[in-house]
Amino acid sequence: MNDRSENISLSSRRKFLKQSIASIALGGVGMPMFSQAEVASEKKIKALYVTGGGYHDFKEQKKILPEGVSKLINIEWTIWHHDNAEKLKAALSVKGWESPYDVIVYNICHAREKDAEYIKNLVNVHKDGGKPMVAIHCTMHSYHWGVNGGKKSTNDKEWNKLLGAVSNSHGLKGPAIKVTALNTKHESFKPATIEWNTPKGELYTIHKIYPSATVLANGNNGRSEQPVVWVNQYGKANVFATTIGHHNETMQTDEYLQMIADGIVWAAHAAKV
Repeated sequence: MNDRSENISLSSRRKFLKQSIASIALGGVGMPMFSQAEVASEKKIKALYVTGGGYHDFKEQKKILPEGVSKLINIEWTIWHHDNAEKLKAALSVKGWESPYDVIVYNICHAREKDAEYIKNLVNVHKDGGKPMVAIHCTMHSYHWGVNGGKKSTNDKEWNKLLGAVSNSHGLKGPAIKVTALNTKHESFKPATIEWNTPKGELYTIHKIYPSATVLANGNNGRSEQPVVWVNQYGKANVFATTIGHHNETMQTDEYLQMIADGIVWAAHAAKV
């Protein structure tokens, strides 16, 4: 596939969920809860979707996720798809590349990058510049394996501190992941149910969660339980992160799309408070 950048405008009226959080209050009395996306500002969010790399169906996912999220929130997408890491690096090295957008959504897999200065500058777009971001799946394995001691090093690395977590490996590819919400009080995370199962899964091993991060949900594939959704604050950066999202079947589910939509709205609007 040729490397390319694409601009698309995918927006629609926000669709209110008719589901409520399962009752967890004493006596079984529950209050209906609305997602972050449902109470978002009418102002359209301008999002940049950065994708590409190996091992994943990024070609199809760049359709699934933007189109699905656009049915839930008022958003306009610009899509940058570069399979070649060097071309993405060039695009993300242009001064002010992030300026037109309210939030950057990364769904990438570039683990071999060794240019520490490039990674530092990219982190500073968020850390110092305050640009909100959403990090999906293999973004957690990108931009830290090739620097500061290598993949298995316990040294703190800038990309990991931005993400709020360290992951160097994952479990079996295929088994469904049971996702259990741990914190539904956070504005970024209002799932319709406390538990849901992905159709397929690839559970990432989380070796470290930074104190700046708040875990919102765990995932269990029958062999291991790991954090799978969290938010992080690093400098001025609001970060929503999930390791879920390897398979297209998972990304197409209502639960997944609503989770990403809520995360985008929280990240983008929290930065303006």
